[in-house]
Amino acid sequence: MASLLKVIRPGFIAQPSAGLKAFATSRFSTFTTARAEAIDTTTTTSVPSTPSSTSSTPSSEPLSPFHTPLQAWIRDFKSNEPKDLIELQRKVFGAPLRKDILHRVVVWQRDAERQGTQSTKGRSDVSGTTRKAAPQKGRGAARVGSLRAPQRRGGGIAFGPKPRDHSSELPRKVQEMGLRIALSTKFAQDQLVIVDEVSLDSHKTREFEQIQQRHGWDSVLVVANKENEKLWRATRNLQQVDVSIMQEADVLRLLKHQVVVMDRQSVRYLEKKLKA
Repeated sequence: MASLLKVIRPGFIAQPSAGLKAFATSRFSTFTTARAEAIDTTTTTSVPSTPSSTSSTPSSEPLSPFHTPLQAWIRDFKSNEPKDLIELQRKVFGAPLRKDILHRVVVWQRDAERQGTQSTKGRSDVSGTTRKAAPQKGRGAARVGSLRAPQRRGGGIAFGPKPRDHSSELPRKVQEMGLRIALSTKFAQDQLVIVDEVSLDSHKTREFEQIQQRHGWDSVLVVANKENEKLWRATRNLQQVDVSIMQEADVLRLLKHQVVVMDRQSVRYLEKKLKA
């Protein structure tokens, strides 16, 4: 066992403080050299056997040295100036990217959007006579039956589409996971803008267009905490702008638009909905 420890990273085994300091300066910026020295001193000192003695780390430090909270600016909707900081839940806005989950959710949503009203007429639906087209025998040609057969001009369609329901099923947990991944993707790509409140002075489209041009939003989805009549009337003539309330936020809308604008209450609502 001793020879094996000498083969596997002998510098790290022989000198634990040097190994921790090298690890602190390698990749992880949150694991500092001071933290490595603190861990080294706590491991070298002898710990009494009494249960009352615990680790010497201060209570103000986080439990994990790699924990960094997610924070975002709360900006003004009209001027885009930062006003405050908001801390986001990592489970909702820091989920890893899963393209397969996003694909499943998008296919499920698009299946539900299909109308399913396509219809064709079969041989029993088209109008026409029911008599036999030609005698069975005596004319030296192939046998001919109904004139409404699919091979006849003006006949019915064989195996044509009929009205049906195209919607599919998807587990609720997969739906929620897809929404978490979509929000995390927008946050990671710096395409999520959190504002204090979505409000307009008038219902004119000109005012929202000025805000859109000032911020550089080409395609934008505005998620509000409640229905806003002025906002809806100001954006209904804009092709690349969509408005939704926080209860109706879905994956397809989030991925369809380049920028997602969301107010503070919508963020807290989605965190409470998707934290499980």
